[in-house]
Amino acid sequence: MSVPADLHVLCRRLASTPADDLPRFCPVLVSHVLRCGEPLSAAQEAKGKGGTSEAPVLIHRLKTHITTLLTGKSPAGRFAAVCLIKAVIDVGGWETLKASDPWIRGLISVLQKPDPLASKELCIVTLTRIYLLLQDYPTLVREMATPTLPSFITACLQLVKPPASGKPLRTSAQVAETIAPALSKLIVLYPTTMRPFRAQIIAIFSAYVAPTCSDPLVAPQTLKESARRLLILLHCTAPKDGGGEDWIRTMRLSVKSCHATADQVFRAVHESWESSTGYISQPVRTDLEPCGGGVSADEFPSWAGLQAGAERLVGLLEFLVEYFRTPTKSAVAVSLGELLDLTSRITLITPPGSDDAVELNASIGRDEKAELWSVLPDIHAAVMRLHAAVVQRLGDGALPLATDMLDQIARIFNSSRNVRSVREATYTLAKEVLLLSGPTLPRLTVDSAAPVIQSCCQDLLRAAGHSKDKPQAAAPAPAPTSTPSSSNGSKKGNNGRPHPQQNVTGNADAFLGAPSGTTNLVATVSPFSASSSPDDGDTTTAAAAALLPLLLSHLPQRHLSPEARGLVDRTAILAGSRPAMLASCLHPYKDSRGRHYASILPFLVGQFPRDQAVEVLRTNLLRAGAGATASNATPYATAADTWADDNDDNDMHNEDEDAAAAAGKPDDASMADGEDADAAEKETAATTAEAAPKTSGFGGWAPSTDAAAVAAARIDANGNGNADMDVDSAVIAPLSPLKRKSDGAGRLGSAAKKQQRAKPTPAAEAEDGSSGSDSDDGSESGSVQIDMTMDDDDDDEEEEEEEEEEEGGEE
Repeated sequence: MSVPADLHVLCRRLASTPADDLPRFCPVLVSHVLRCGEPLSAAQEAKGKGGTSEAPVLIHRLKTHITTLLTGKSPAGRFAAVCLIKAVIDVGGWETLKASDPWIRGLISVLQKPDPLASKELCIVTLTRIYLLLQDYPTLVREMATPTLPSFITACLQLVKPPASGKPLRTSAQVAETIAPALSKLIVLYPTTMRPFRAQIIAIFSAYVAPTCSDPLVAPQTLKESARRLLILLHCTAPKDGGGEDWIRTMRLSVKSCHATADQVFRAVHESWESSTGYISQPVRTDLEPCGGGVSADEFPSWAGLQAGAERLVGLLEFLVEYFRTPTKSAVAVSLGELLDLTSRITLITPPGSDDAVELNASIGRDEKAELWSVLPDIHAAVMRLHAAVVQRLGDGALPLATDMLDQIARIFNSSRNVRSVREATYTLAKEVLLLSGPTLPRLTVDSAAPVIQSCCQDLLRAAGHSKDKPQAAAPAPAPTSTPSSSNGSKKGNNGRPHPQQNVTGNADAFLGAPSGTTNLVATVSPFSASSSPDDGDTTTAAAAALLPLLLSHLPQRHLSPEARGLVDRTAILAGSRPAMLASCLHPYKDSRGRHYASILPFLVGQFPRDQAVEVLRTNLLRAGAGATASNATPYATAADTWADDNDDNDMHNEDEDAAAAAGKPDDASMADGEDADAAEKETAATTAEAAPKTSGFGGWAPSTDAAAVAAARIDANGNGNADMDVDSAVIAPLSPLKRKSDGAGRLGSAAKKQQRAKPTPAAEAEDGSSGSDSDDGSESGSVQIDMTMDDDDDDEEEEEEEEEEEGGEE
């Protein structure tokens, strides 16, 4: 085995560099160690093969240098030694672990020295890594881990133990962020060894579970999550099979703490809630500010003030969320009734002005009531996150709670929808509930979810740059008509009365366009561009984007109103949501009168022309439409059905012409019959359009007559296309059976047979009042023209045969 050059360089660098200069060379030294994994992990017998003993000598020299630095007097040298030990342990395997006992004891001694905080944190990480690797070797666990692990835990707890004054130091909170995850990993592997430290861990880390503004420190979010996870995992240290019972007991204590805190926080209202689990609200004093907590082992630190109480309640709810995210040692029984009782109590508190406003307590001042309404959205958002965690963990076991969860969403969403955290938590919970029981929801529940659907679409449209709530400049007032001046000099209109003077106020900057010098520097982005997708950093938009496809795939479409379905389809297109557009095509909409609405397949193909799933969907819809036409069936109206029906109409028209020619009937008569039939069918379509409801949305893709631009979507056989449609001006129009076209030429040419255009919807024709000759022009009728060009060898052969027959007939 050849000796790596990195091993030579590493030993020479450690021997020649002063200890105080080693920290700045640590990245280079660690990279050398990582390249020496093969000689460090080689068996002792194999190190002398090949007639050389240079590798064992260099490895022994390296370990000696590291040990010398670890036990030296230089803090910089000890820091470099810890970095090298971590790298050697990672690549050395069992050969390095079995000789790491001196390093373990040296690292523990570093924790007890006044070294910089960075050195101590790195020691904790390195020791945790060693103990995790030792778990695979029972012999090494017995010889190395069991004797040294208590000393390591004691040293860690001494670092985070608050001083005699009871106030934790800032450095204690910083190092606690490293110690809590380390103990969480070790407590699962060494529960018996850590059992004696259970009480100390609870006393130290309970302060970081639900901190408030009354505390002397501000704990970061990562520390709060790590402390909660550590306290929950303490059930692993329970003797024998008592882990499940201990988990249930601590969870119930947390629920009880939530109720006790809510008694103080909600004292400004008279609650109409009655506990279904036997909890009795404690009396509160109204002459003092809200307060709670205590110093006993089962209580969290004390707090004072409504803001601190709200933070404590939110923290305790997040603590309950962590119960469902943390794995347990064994199967546990969850009391869902206690959780639902707690969430029902909290969601029954709604601010004044809502449908279910609560009665206020006259003995509480106005300031405290206003502060309660300001902190209430954060509490409601925490409740939604708790419900989402329950559904994610229990799965089908949470099915009985689905209806209650949706009722609580409907109760609190309208009053707190302006808060981003509430919307994000609501979208996440709605997604989980729809995945759980969406297709079975009744109409009443779906109707109550209308505000959530609307808000979800608004968030996505706002992120895509199509929001309607942006401030707009007032339109300039029209210039008055010039009239002769009267004797007093005032201008008068046609009626002889002077025009009233009106002052129009608006944002003058909105009238200004982009500077001419920077016009070329701004890229014009289509609303269908991929750059308009939701920003990954915006968690609210991401939650809304995840919910949008489920509104089409897991929500009963028969219970949705045309306006809601149109809004969802419009949002899917403008936001560029491929999953939502696919779901819309796979779940067509049919209103209460049994009328099908057009598909958004052209926009899906135009926006994702090279997507395999989209191409498979388009191909299958084309085949389904052709098969349904051949069997005289009427599938739901899509672009594929339009293409298939048009081809069938043209074939029938050609057959009629051939029969007329064989019978000697002149073409003029055939044209007259076709025009009469077309006129009769147009009259029927106009009658249907008058009876059709005109609603705003996106179902049939029939633009209104006041559209700002002509909408068009063209798709060729290769999937290349564009979609420059003015979707903001579209209205839902139900589709009627496609009419057969008969023009003056008597037949469609070969070029027109390859590009068949979708006929306008009856509602659009009735709106525009167009005649039969104008039905082909999308710019006049207001319909969306869809060109489906299909390059098929069979079609080309049929066209060539028809052309030959035509030439033979002319001869």
